Amino acid sequence: MTSERDREMRGTTRLQKAAIESAANAIFITNKAGVIVWANPAFEVLTGHPVDEVLGSNPRVLKSGKQDDKFYRDLWRTLLKGEVWQGRVTNRHKSGGLYTAEQTITPILDGDGVVTHFVAIHEDITARLASEERIAHMALHDFVTDLPNRYALDSRLDVELIRARRLGTRVAVLLIDFDNFKEVNDTFGHAAGDELLIAVGQRLKRTLRDVDMICRLGGDEFAVVQPDITNRRNAANLAERLLRAFVESFDVGSQEISVNASIGVSVSNRETTSKSEFLREADLALYRAKSEGRNTYRFFKSEMDREIKRRVKLAQDLHRGIQHDELFLEYQPQVDLGDRRIVGIEALLRWRHPELGIVAPSELVPIAESSGLIEEVGEWVLQAACRQAKNWQSRNLPALPVAVNLSAVRLRDPRFVSKVSRILAKSELEPRYLELELTERVLMEGKESVKRTLETLDDLGVRISLDHFGTGYASLDYLRRHPLSKIKIDQSFVHDMETNFKNAAIVGAVIDLAAKLDLQVIAEGVEAADLVQSLIDEGCDEVQGFYVSRPGSAEELMLLLTNGSDHIQAYPR
Repeated sequence: MTSERDREMRGTTRLQKAAIESAANAIFITNKAGVIVWANPAFEVLTGHPVDEVLGSNPRVLKSGKQDDKFYRDLWRTLLKGEVWQGRVTNRHKSGGLYTAEQTITPILDGDGVVTHFVAIHEDITARLASEERIAHMALHDFVTDLPNRYALDSRLDVELIRARRLGTRVAVLLIDFDNFKEVNDTFGHAAGDELLIAVGQRLKRTLRDVDMICRLGGDEFAVVQPDITNRRNAANLAERLLRAFVESFDVGSQEISVNASIGVSVSNRETTSKSEFLREADLALYRAKSEGRNTYRFFKSEMDREIKRRVKLAQDLHRGIQHDELFLEYQPQVDLGDRRIVGIEALLRWRHPELGIVAPSELVPIAESSGLIEEVGEWVLQAACRQAKNWQSRNLPALPVAVNLSAVRLRDPRFVSKVSRILAKSELEPRYLELELTERVLMEGKESVKRTLETLDDLGVRISLDHFGTGYASLDYLRRHPLSKIKIDQSFVHDMETNFKNAAIVGAVIDLAAKLDLQVIAEGVEAADLVQSLIDEGCDEVQGFYVSRPGSAEELMLLLTNGSDHIQAYPR
């Protein structure tokens, strides 16, 4: 019996040794004095040090100098108490390069509880950290010019407006828009247009003080934040310098390109508290500069509030429009890239205004939010979308989830989950066939209550997706903490990925990140066949856009599902 037990123990020992030696993570063992007595093959792969060379040496051969003496004192204090130490460490490869590892060191005790050896396990996280840093940088920087973006601008304005009120100073925001950028794109092409944006951004940056900030907001629009000023003349001087920066042409490749710009300026006062209103004032001033001859600048003036009156009128019209059934939904399919099957449908809100025609959601939703009508509008959209999804199912069409955009205002409503439950019950739609789309900004502005609301919706069975990913404050913490099932890559990255390597890199990075987090990825704004193949090559799961299908009525989508047998035939297999 004893020999049989011995054989079993020896077999088990061999298996354990084989498992450790074949482990993907680097593992090494030291004695109590810190001398390496064993290492597995993965150690050599990670560190570049052959195992036979490091046996008998100290792990300090890996030391990079990135950790100070206190770091190591704390580490040893923990280990010598017989406790496991875990942490992140940056080491130096034999070649001289650096790598970062998640490190776990476990003390081995003898029968008397005395430490005899230490087992160290290193998981290489260098590539993951680099990917996270790229995503974090992209969240706050424009992908063409690498200047701060709109979300970085919002954050900076929050800080500067508070600081100005405290110190009794003023802040200026200057919006800059090219007067003839479309002609540049049409004449020289979009690649030259991107080079011009980069050149303009760098030249404008050189006109600023270190404390000033320049951002690209999108298209050919830039913004400058000028803090610590005392009067409008300071802002006027800067606007004049910025206009002079356009006098000399820009070298773009082999071309010399000349462009002009218009500037709208708003200067804060003691009552300025809302950055959105502050930016709106600058935007109205920019519109005035363009309408009064271009290649000039204008300050915001109170008479420009005609635009506000228009918004008030639209808010009043919206209330009437809800009562008179002027709101309607269009539906756009979402298609799996593997088998071309329609796997989802997005419900898109429209307003047929009796005088203005179709009002875009980009204008409708802010008006609904500011006028207090977003609850009524949002309720209508949810009811209509759920009712229509159930109607399709009752006609023996494929049961597909319907996606509805979710406003931050609604998500903060403590009764929102119960309202969703009521709407689902009334429409008899199963929760798994409802998908709520929210933006990064909704998560950024949300509190712990928002997280709990999303978790409750997830428990209910409702799907949660993150829309326009990459255009907001894309904190990786949001992806980790919230119950998301899908990421939608914004069309601004997808549109030019065939010709813009930065766009392609962004799309690829987001897809890789999503795969590691076990999230589905859908690319929106797909309008060409070559984009479909590129997205397939990158490993994207789904697509949505005009190339697959334009938004249409419920009847049009029903015909598509019926005639296409829930497959899209528009692009080649």
